[in-house]
This record gives sequence, structure tokens and C-alpha cells, in this order.
Amino acid sequence: MNRPLPKGISLLELLTVLAVLGILLGVGFVSLRSYQESLIIREAATQVATELLNIRQQARRQSLDFSFQTSAGSNTYRVGRTSDLASLADKSLPRGVVFQSVPAGGGSITFLAPYGIVNAANRTFALQGPGGRVLNVHIVGSTGKVVVRAP
Repeated sequence: MNRPLPKGISLLELLTVLAVLGILLGVGFVSLRSYQESLIIREAATQVATELLNIRQQARRQSLDFSFQTSAGSNTYRVGRTSDLASLADKSLPRGVVFQSVPAGGGSITFLAPYGIVNAANRTFALQGPGGRVLNVHIVGSTGKVVVRAP
């Protein structure tokens, strides 16, 4: 006499599925967190690079010197016309990001009018974000070209 197979799932099958889902969610959470950390540091590096390019362009357009100032360990920087240092605008990096290291000379870069050339060529600002991730913002050559790279 054949008995019909029981319908439904057993407790062991349910626990196995839950364990597999738990492992997948755990791995996914770690990957998501790592991705978020890399997005934050990339956003900060892009912000600094854009700011540097912007003040370079302003130096060319307005025929005035423009400066970018910061210090190591800080999460803020100042930008504006060099001739009016009191009016430099204070800006902040995204939360959790700091300037790990800045160029010699106190982290001050000036783009000189009328061509927007930089006063100190080949300088690097190193940004450190959540999880210890680091990205470098390089000012290449006297022309002031700005490049973002991993160390």
C-alpha cells in the first residue's frame, strides 16, 4: 500500500533555506558597505578636483590670483581670491573624509593670473575616507592639470 507523500516543507528544509539566505544577506551587506565607502571617498576627491579646476578657470577669466588652502587632518578647505584672504569661502568634505596629507607649505595652492598656472607644480592632496580608503588629487605640472588617482 502506497502512502501519499506529505505535502509542505519540513522544519529542516526551512532552516536550511533561512541559513542560506542569512549568508547571502551577510555577504551582500559587506559588499554594499564597501561600495558606499568607495562612493564617499570618490565623491570627496571629485569635489576637491572640481574646486581646483574651478578656481583655475576663475584665475584665467578674472585675471586675478585664486587660492585653495587646507591642512592635514582637516575635513574643511578654503577657496577664493588671493587678494582678499578674509573673504575665502569655507567648504567641507563629505562626512568621514579628511585630508590625510597636503603639499608642503601648509596645503596652500595658488593659481596665478592671467593664465591660471599654479605656483607650485606637481603637488598632491591625499584624501582618506571611511574604511581607510585613500585617493590622491594631483596637480600636474605648472599648467595646473588636476588628476584623481589611487595611491
